[in-house]
Amino acid sequence: MLATAWIALPAALAGFGLGWVSAWFTEWLMPADEVPGIRWRSGLVRDPVVQGALALIWAVMPLTLDGGVLRLIEGGLLAVPLVQVAITDLRTRYVYTVVGLIGLGLGLALGWQFHGGPWWSGIAGALACGGVFVVLYLLGRLVYRGGEPMARGDITIAAMVGAGAATLALNALFYGVLAGGVLALAVWLTTRSRHTTMPYGPGLCLGGLITLFLH
Repeated sequence: MLATAWIALPAALAGFGLGWVSAWFTEWLMPADEVPGIRWRSGLVRDPVVQGALALIWAVMPLTLDGGVLRLIEGGLLAVPLVQVAITDLRTRYVYTVVGLIGLGLGLALGWQFHGGPWWSGIAGALACGGVFVVLYLLGRLVYRGGEPMARGDITIAAMVGAGAATLALNALFYGVLAGGVLALAVWLTTRSRHTTMPYGPGLCLGGLITLFLH
C-alpha cells in the first residue's frame, strides 16, 4: 500500500481527466447520430459515468496497491479502456476496434509488469482469453447455421482483458463470466423480458478490473 493516502485525491483527479479524454475519443469515433445524449454534461464533464468510475478506481488504488506511484499509474492506465469499453458496449452494443486495440496495446505493454509476471505473460493471456472466445464464436456460428450469436468485437475485448491481466488472465475470464451472469440477471429482472440481450463486453471488462486489485 502506498504510505501516503493523500495521493488518493490527485489520483482521482487524474482518473477523472483521463476519463474525459477517453470519452471524447470514443465519441469522435462514433457517427453523429449514435453519440449518446448524456445529461449533466459540461465543459469538464463529458461522460459522468466513465469519468466517475475512473476517478473512483484511481482513488482506491493508492489504498490497495503495493509498489509505489509507478504501479498506480500502470494500473490506472489499464483501467481506462476497460471502463470505456464496458460502458460503450452496454450503451450501444458496439465495440470500437480502435479502442479495443489501444486497450490491447496497453495490456501487452503494462499488464505483465503490473502483475509481476514474465514479459510474455501478457501475450499468453491475450492468446488464451481471445482463443476461448474464438472457439465460442465458431461454435456459435455452427449452432446458429451461419448466424453470429456473438459479435467479433467480443474476441477483441477478451484478448484485451487477457493481455492486461497477464498472469491472472484465467482469473479475469472466470470473474468476467460471473460478472456477465450477474449483469444479465439484473437486466432480466429489470426488463422482465426473455428477449433482452446482454453483451459480453461489460462482464469481461469487470473481470479485468477485478484482477487489478488482486495480489
